[in-house]
Amino acid sequence: MPLNSVQTYVRDLLDGLQIPGGGAPLEAYITPPTVEDIDRPKAYVQGARLRGQRQTAPRGPGFKRLNWLVDVYITYETTPDSATVDQEMPLIIDAIMSKTWTTVMPLFIQDQVTGVRSQVLAIGEDFELEYPPERTPATLRMLYYAARLGLDIYEAVQA
Repeated sequence: MPLNSVQTYVRDLLDGLQIPGGGAPLEAYITPPTVEDIDRPKAYVQGARLRGQRQTAPRGPGFKRLNWLVDVYITYETTPDSATVDQEMPLIIDAIMSKTWTTVMPLFIQDQVTGVRSQVLAIGEDFELEYPPERTPATLRMLYYAARLGLDIYEAVQA
């Protein structure tokens, strides 16, 4: 179904993404592991809001226009004494946004469970970013970064 296939598409698009500056590649998930080390940049494709339209005539094999806002939560942990500390998280965010902006459209995706095929006609054309200040867990003496990137995705489903 559309939500399942869109979340899977975004996860697969981002998983393994190389980050400029020579850091570890991004790891992307839909459901995060129960316990994990934040030993590299991570992205979690969770949550979505949908505004849809259905073609009303003719009845039968028309199309649904699905306008998704899919959230990608980004986390990263690093040491505060790194020479590149001011650049690391912005480069991760920039790499993710650039990947969505440069993805060739349109493309077909298919739900692996139901077999429903749909077409992604836009991703990253409209987006929003929340990037609050980093946190410093006292026990770890590390910098913990988090951000939310909201991606508008336009999907068409024949229905």
